[in-house]
Amino acid sequence: MIVRDALHRSATHQRRQQGKLLKRGLKFTISVVTGIVIVGVVGTMSYWGYLVYKYGQHLPTVEIMVNGGKREYNRFIPENPPEGPLSLVVLLNGGGVEPWPFPQQRQWEALGEEFGIALAVPVGKRLPENESAWQLNTDDDSYQDIDFINAMISDIGKTHPLDDKKIYAVGFSLGSMFSYELACQMSDQFAAIASFAGTMPVIKKSCNPQVNVPIMHIHGLKDPIIAYGNTWEWKEWDSVGEMHDVPGLLQFWRDRYQCQNKTVNENIDEVHIVYENCDQGARVEHYRLVDGGHGWPQTLGEVSTHRVIWSFFNNVTTP
Repeated sequence: MIVRDALHRSATHQRRQQGKLLKRGLKFTISVVTGIVIVGVVGTMSYWGYLVYKYGQHLPTVEIMVNGGKREYNRFIPENPPEGPLSLVVLLNGGGVEPWPFPQQRQWEALGEEFGIALAVPVGKRLPENESAWQLNTDDDSYQDIDFINAMISDIGKTHPLDDKKIYAVGFSLGSMFSYELACQMSDQFAAIASFAGTMPVIKKSCNPQVNVPIMHIHGLKDPIIAYGNTWEWKEWDSVGEMHDVPGLLQFWRDRYQCQNKTVNENIDEVHIVYENCDQGARVEHYRLVDGGHGWPQTLGEVSTHRVIWSFFNNVTTP
């Protein structure tokens, strides 16, 4: 009997010890898992914070009402603006509707401080019937983005007087395509446009510019998204239709502007073509990047791309 009681007490003690160990193990496991989750969450938040810091839009957001709806843009005004009105460069991003920085935006901001240039980065808005954020092939029934750009320029001008002869636009990818809408629909407001990796519809519903807007088009010969040498169709955007290849795009504008002269300069990396002696003093420039793809080029020749574009802008004004 004594032996059985001892064995029973021993077994009970062992079970209690096992239970305590199990609870401790469970607590330890929960603590470890919780720690891993917390570290993962903190790590993810830190990484996201890093991405936002490195790649997110840091300029203040401005909201305006356009045709009864809210639209947004990001704005840069130099800290020490010069006396008199500012130049304005509108930076048009690609197909998304997120407020991401424009390529080389920091360099554009430094240029703005140097020369007294305001910058505006409008945020696109995709409509259900459109395949992308910016409206292409604008007509009387699809003027919402043109109205937005008009309202944005007016909004900036209310607090920071603008030189109406020095308003420019730079577009990338879909933003490049939309920049041609500005050349067609807002030629009386834009002094010049520059575009990279875009094109425009072959059959245009409406493109009757009042003024011949000088144009610079930059494009990679190996662009896998917006082909250099082939026309192409939007998958689900019938109202836009077939899009020009780059040679066809350039031909459209040189014919419309009745450009008389062509000069070509080549090196191992790029071909620079200038069509000039055009009506109203316009010109069409093209950089064909031999090994270029769809990514924004940091330089053209040995000069930063944003400075090449600004030099082009700075040498033209509206008539």
